[in-house]
Amino acid sequence: MGRSSVLRLRSTAVALAASACLVGGVASAQAAQAGAEAVPLESVSPEVRTFTGNGTGTSPSQAVNGAVRIAYTIAQSAGWQANQCHVRATDVKAVGGGVYAAVASLFCQR
Repeated sequence: MGRSSVLRLRSTAVALAASACLVGGVASAQAAQAGAEAVPLESVSPEVRTFTGNGTGTSPSQAVNGAVRIAYTIAQSAGWQANQCHVRATDVKAVGGGVYAAVASLFCQR
């Protein structure tokens, strides 16, 4: 077998392999597209909720801790787990007489 026939054979093999890759890529792209259409929209978008808790205490931190605890309790009673939630914001104000009132906003996502 001469050098030119070996090169022709090699280039034919490369062309066949390339077309097989293209056909395989198209088939897998079509399969992926078909799979994406089969997924319902509800399972793609996450569920999010915000819970609010109120608390009081004799210091700002005590009031905030109480408000956060109440917000987590409300979220858990609604079926959310603590690791699905985080504190988004807190606000504390002096009410008077050494008492503080706080509000905590809890953001949950699953």
